[in-house]
Amino acid sequence: MMVAEDAECPFSLRHVEEAGELNELVVTVADSAGKEAEAVFSRFAQIVGKYQEQPQLLDPLLEGIVTPLTALLRAAAENPPAADLPRVRAVARLLWQLSIVRGYKTVLRFFPNDVPSFEPVVALLSHVDAAQQRRSELAAGAPRLDDGAGFWEVQYVLLLWLSMLVLIPFDIAIVDSSLAAEAAVPAAADGSGPAAAGGSSGAAAQAGAGRQGGGGAVDDALALLVLPQDVPPIVGTILSLCQRHLASPGSTREMAAVVVGRLLTRPDMAPALAAFLPWGCAALGSQDSQRASFLVPGTALAFATLFKLGQRSAMLVPASQVFPHAVQLLGSQLAASNALARKLAVKLIQRIGLVFLRPRVAPWRYQKGQRSNVAANLEHRAAAAAAATEAEAEEDVEHAEQLEGVIEALLTGLADRDTVVRWSAAKGVGRLTGRLPRDLADDVVASLLDSFFTTGSSDTAWHGGCLGLAELARRGLLLPERLPEVTPLVVRALEYDVRRGPCSVGAHVRDAAAYVCWAFARAYSPETLGATVATLAPALITMACYDREVNCRRAAAAAFQECVGRLGSFPHGIDILTAADYFTVSVRQNAYLTVAPYVAGFPEYLEPLAWHLLRSKLCHWEKGLRELAAQALAALVPHRPGFFLDQALPFLLPLTTDPVMEARHGAVAALAELLPAFSAVSIALPLAIEAAAAEVIPAIDRGRLTRGKGGEVMRSAICRLAETTSAAGLPLSHEQQQCLLAQLRENLRHPAPEIQAAAAAALAAFAARYLPHAAVEAQHALVAGFMAALRDSGSVAARRGGALALGALPRWLLHPRRSVVVAALAAATVPEAAPEERDAESRVNAARALARVAATLLGLPAASGAATAAGPPNGEGGAAKGGGAGRPLDSRGSSTAELSDEELHEACSCVLEPLLATLGDYSIDNRGDVGSWVREAGMDGLAALLPPLLPCAPRAPRLLGLTQGALLAALRQAAERIARMREAAAACLQRLLPAAAAAGVPLARELSAAVCGRPLEQFSNLEALPALAALIAHPALQEPLLEGFTFSIGGLDSQLSTAAGDALADAVQERLGDDVAALEGLGGSLLALWRRQQRGGRLCTPLLLTADLLLSRTGLRDLESPGSTFPEQLLELVRDEVRGCTDVPRLHAAAGVLCQVASLAEPVRSGALCSALLLLGNRYPKVRRYAAEQVYTLLLTWEPADDGSQDVDAAAELVLANPWDGPLAAVRPARAQVFRLMGLPEPVPAAPGGGAGGSEQQEAGGAAAAQAAAADENASYQALLTHTQRGM
Repeated sequence: MMVAEDAECPFSLRHVEEAGELNELVVTVADSAGKEAEAVFSRFAQIVGKYQEQPQLLDPLLEGIVTPLTALLRAAAENPPAADLPRVRAVARLLWQLSIVRGYKTVLRFFPNDVPSFEPVVALLSHVDAAQQRRSELAAGAPRLDDGAGFWEVQYVLLLWLSMLVLIPFDIAIVDSSLAAEAAVPAAADGSGPAAAGGSSGAAAQAGAGRQGGGGAVDDALALLVLPQDVPPIVGTILSLCQRHLASPGSTREMAAVVVGRLLTRPDMAPALAAFLPWGCAALGSQDSQRASFLVPGTALAFATLFKLGQRSAMLVPASQVFPHAVQLLGSQLAASNALARKLAVKLIQRIGLVFLRPRVAPWRYQKGQRSNVAANLEHRAAAAAAATEAEAEEDVEHAEQLEGVIEALLTGLADRDTVVRWSAAKGVGRLTGRLPRDLADDVVASLLDSFFTTGSSDTAWHGGCLGLAELARRGLLLPERLPEVTPLVVRALEYDVRRGPCSVGAHVRDAAAYVCWAFARAYSPETLGATVATLAPALITMACYDREVNCRRAAAAAFQECVGRLGSFPHGIDILTAADYFTVSVRQNAYLTVAPYVAGFPEYLEPLAWHLLRSKLCHWEKGLRELAAQALAALVPHRPGFFLDQALPFLLPLTTDPVMEARHGAVAALAELLPAFSAVSIALPLAIEAAAAEVIPAIDRGRLTRGKGGEVMRSAICRLAETTSAAGLPLSHEQQQCLLAQLRENLRHPAPEIQAAAAAALAAFAARYLPHAAVEAQHALVAGFMAALRDSGSVAARRGGALALGALPRWLLHPRRSVVVAALAAATVPEAAPEERDAESRVNAARALARVAATLLGLPAASGAATAAGPPNGEGGAAKGGGAGRPLDSRGSSTAELSDEELHEACSCVLEPLLATLGDYSIDNRGDVGSWVREAGMDGLAALLPPLLPCAPRAPRLLGLTQGALLAALRQAAERIARMREAAAACLQRLLPAAAAAGVPLARELSAAVCGRPLEQFSNLEALPALAALIAHPALQEPLLEGFTFSIGGLDSQLSTAAGDALADAVQERLGDDVAALEGLGGSLLALWRRQQRGGRLCTPLLLTADLLLSRTGLRDLESPGSTFPEQLLELVRDEVRGCTDVPRLHAAAGVLCQVASLAEPVRSGALCSALLLLGNRYPKVRRYAAEQVYTLLLTWEPADDGSQDVDAAAELVLANPWDGPLAAVRPARAQVFRLMGLPEPVPAAPGGGAGGSEQQEAGGAAAAQAAAADENASYQALLTHTQRGM
């Protein structure tokens, strides 16, 4: 087991890898006397926390860690008033972190337990408590936000230490130095002395209680803890401190309970115990709502610890005294709303019950015998049973009345609504039953079985009952004669699933039932279990394979493995464990479709698995689980087809019209999956079954069961049944065929994409099987109907379904109207002229259907996913994968060499060109870039059609040009901003490039070197961007590359923008360097792209950002007149983008480009500077401020004119000093002064109705311009929001 576990968990740790560093941290703290404790805590906690799952690895280091740190605390305890409390707190935090990871009981073993530490630790705890009290008083009751700076870690560690020190093997009065001091002082006349000491202890307790009260009156009996005179004062101090911390909401409450339990169970603390009991009982009944929610659990925990650690003889009287209060607490209003209070009340009652019973091991319990000596074991058992019978005959149960109440409370707790309470009650039932006589214990078991496993019991009762059975079985208290009665209940619990509204409950019950089976395996021998194995084995493996919850499948697999390993009597157990283990059942689909069919290969398990699916999972509330169960049922058919013919189908067919939607849908889905399963194993259905299956869809249609609640769910199942019915070739009457066809046509118009996809898949199978026998007029009418739906502008669902339907039709049905069908699909891939009629999903379906129809007509392999419903992939509302719709139907099976020239021409002009055009669809709506769905569909179609057609390129030269266009368009997509599109474009290129290179398409080999052989993930995670950018050296690839990279550089994703910009700039520098001709070509490509996209919106701002990047980081800035016209053309394009622009991000980008151009030589220098200065008077303050920053940076490197007309320093000082985001009226005079200082003519305000020149458009003077500015400012609010989101 260990080897297998290590093999599955390669990251399992075997030792503390940071042991050296951990020791160094402790040494650092010790050498600095605690000064460095705060600094090292973060790293210390990180190292220790790493071993939270394997804390035992820390054990060899504990002594070296704990000893130096406790020495620091011990030194601080020598003189508490002089202790540096922040430093003490930092040291205590290290010990606290260690204790929460390893457990306080283990860590406590390494604390010093010498007697001289006792008083100093109490003194330090008192000092810290007083300091905490002062902090609370300074806060004046206000809520504190710096609770992390308190001293609770110090209090926790000191209480932990004190819980061991109170066990010193001497009378505490001997080590209490205050008694010796009082003996030297004469008694005062007012009765001071020992009585006064007791009184002071009571006062301290009262003060402690008052400090923790937090408002609200507190009963005197609860506030005061008056100790007898013979109790040492230090005990009073400890109890008063613990009294306060028992009402703490933090972890100090648990430590205070441990201290109280260990202190009061000392033999010399009987007087203190007697004094504590009234206060504790009063605390259990506290009704102070502000304090009771913390005090009551703390007090209950203290009592539980007390009864756990104390001697029974000393605890009998206190137990009798506390028991009524514990029962009262369990039924109190506080416990009704506080799960912790109920859990601790059950725990306290359990401990009281154990006190009432003598501690013993039940002689009648079942003990698993040694296999090596069966005879001796049987003889020993007989003798033990005889002795037990004799002993029980003489034994009288003491405290019978109280025990009855204890058992009733524990059984009630087993049905509590909280798991922690049920778990505590189950352990209590197990412990208590182990001390009862056999007859009484059997009564407890009988009560458990009769009350918790009935049909009307709640899920919490079933869960608590299973936990109780497991605890009884683990302890050998569930005797073998009870197993025949218990086993059926456990099997029912393994299948427990009760519907509650839209979901169900029962996972916790099934998990607990698996725990019962695990306990059986550890408690009983194979001989004892006997026939029980035949019942438990199928139930466990069924749960391991078919449970909905992963934790339940894992629990059942673990229990099955335990049973196989310990019992060895589970049928085929070892063989099953090789396939059904903890890890293989973790994935639901793998468990259903891989593990379960393997297990069903063993005859003992097939029928339990199949019946579980039929009776439970096919009527489950979750739709996906019902569909998966249907597939799982079909996966079992090959093992025993006769069972499914004789029993499963007769069981399912009546359920197909069941009133309950879940049962009806599950039956239809199962029938749909079983039909192809029978065909796969060549099993013919009986005629009666065939007739009943053929009548299912008409019966559902007559009952109108596809309408109303659950109608959409039924539609998908009906489409799948129609598909498999057609594929199986069931004989259908004319009326049944018409009913199926009507259902499919109706579902093709449904708005749900998954229903349309299922209908298209069913139509493909239906047309191939039944339409060849239909009348020619009916065939033509069917195609015409789908064509009409494709053109239906009033219903987008009809258009989507019409496209899918045309893509699903066979060749013989399409061929007579092939030209019209192809033309209609090609037209449907183009966005509609009216914006309100545009639908991206219709274009996606049309593109996929066009590729599918072309492949069908030309006899090519079908385009992948061509007939699936459209929408955004990856869960974004897009292309839902339709089963079976992408399969070629009635293909000629001919090679492309048999295609005629006319067919090739039609393929190029009517199919490939429209598909290539879809790669330019950049439509946007409120869902984002919906055009990407169309582009992806177009790439899929081109990748499916071009490779088989390229061998015909000598007869159709246009193929080479179309292929090159497809490669360039896909290359552009591979560098764009959407990760999914980059990955899809890379996949398209990798499919196209081998055939393109073989056909001699230009640059195909260069593209292959950069794209082929790379994992697709490198394109989505940006690792492939440098390789793509390196292709910039090829002039023919520059424009598509620039377009793709520009789109990414201008995106909102800063990581993508930075990566794309760096890749492009580095590639230009490395590949083009200082080659003026190559840089001129790159500049020409950039200008051509800009003119093509000018003022188009999508690339305006990205083009400006890309130009700024290339000018600042590449040799493009060296292209100057008279050798190049690139700067002048660029300046003109930038001016055109700025003219009349109200987009703030675009104006920001333009300011950067203008300043870059202004740093070049004339003739663009002055014009660019003038345009940049004009932005200083823009209507938007953020634009003015950003432009001023850019202009100032430009002026810092500006070389003044030789004629002395420019005062650059004064202009730079003015640009720096002026508040450009101030009022516009105050900004424009300053801008005019900058113009004068730079020797430029001042801008002239545009006259109303004037020209549209660049300067005039930027000047906002005049009434008309001001009015337009106000209107534009309101209209550009969205631009301002976008600008803010970009962080510019």
